[in-house]
Amino acid sequence: MTFNVRTALGLDGWDLWWLRRRSTVGAIAGLVPDVAGLQEVRPVQMRYLARRLPGYGFVSPGRARRRWGGEQCPVLFRADRFKVAGAEARWFDADRQGRMATVARLVDLEDGCELTVVNTHFDHRSAQRRAASAAAVVGWLAEAPGPCVVMGDLNAPVGEASVVHLLEAGLADALGHLPARGPGAATAHAFTGRLDGARIDHILVSGDHEVLEGSIVHDRPRGRLPSDHWPVMARLRPAGSPRR
Repeated sequence: MTFNVRTALGLDGWDLWWLRRRSTVGAIAGLVPDVAGLQEVRPVQMRYLARRLPGYGFVSPGRARRRWGGEQCPVLFRADRFKVAGAEARWFDADRQGRMATVARLVDLEDGCELTVVNTHFDHRSAQRRAASAAAVVGWLAEAPGPCVVMGDLNAPVGEASVVHLLEAGLADALGHLPARGPGAATAHAFTGRLDGARIDHILVSGDHEVLEGSIVHDRPRGRLPSDHWPVMARLRPAGSPRR
């Protein structure tokens, strides 16, 4: 048994959303994820995606639900593969105005196993805040009953303290065979399509998983950039399970 996870399709940027919305749908549908994490999603964008991705459920608790409401970090999942055992929004600051994470507990309908998914977006200005966010995530994972996946725009390459802390807590970098920065390593491109830069979007997995594949995806559905970040993907298999 294997499943796929995807992350890092930031959907904000209203000047381009109406031009790239079909490309965004195409990028998600083309990857056929079992689980996906999106960042910087506003309610109107999420409703658009939900209508055009009918095979998926969306988990996005917390933050404003108004049409032009604030950022959300939804977790998408194949509705024929998983059911939701629980989900909540968690913030990295006391006033609930800054960065956040969605923590979802998904039950695999094939084997009944529970998967904890943390989809998040770390602060882009302060390494200290990113380190504090990573410490919070590590604390949340200590409560998780089984396998975990942490994914999102961490705004930090592998060598920064925030990512190091997550790795030292026992998570593995699903894209660890790729360089932290350099030609072909960029995940954020600010709608330029550049490939040279830092890998700041991550999929980190607990030791219950074996990584079969991990990559940065450079597709342009309909000839347009679907996001200001390149998606990153991983294909995982429970550790010790037979190959199929």
